[in-house]
Amino acid sequence: MEATMRTVVLLALIILFFPGCSYYHPSNEDVVDTHGEITNLEKILKFVENVNQGEEDNIRIVRYTTEGDPILNDLEYDGEMITSTTDTTRDEFGVGSVNTKICKTIDVKETAENTDYTLSGCDLNSDNSILVIWN
Repeated sequence: MEATMRTVVLLALIILFFPGCSYYHPSNEDVVDTHGEITNLEKILKFVENVNQGEEDNIRIVRYTTEGDPILNDLEYDGEMITSTTDTTRDEFGVGSVNTKICKTIDVKETAENTDYTLSGCDLNSDNSILVIWN
């Protein structure tokens, strides 16, 4: 009986301390930014190359907040325009919305400190930065 009681208390503590956690497991195809550590960087490089050559492509960029919540950004290039869909519904401290905008291209700006990937020519005025790589 004592072991059962410990199990119930443990489960209650887990539920109490982790009610808002939203788990997301990125795929092997996702570009993942975990506090500046980037995995699958070659995917964004290929996406930029395909946009510049007018070839259809799509990628997902997953950026983790300081608290560890994922923000998903799906980019789909149809050969002419980039549709960017940003999903913040898993961000416990964020707006919790899904927003879509249409952009003409993606710009890459390199400085001594970083490389910034930014959408340009978008139909909505918002933060168009999709990935920053710190040198």
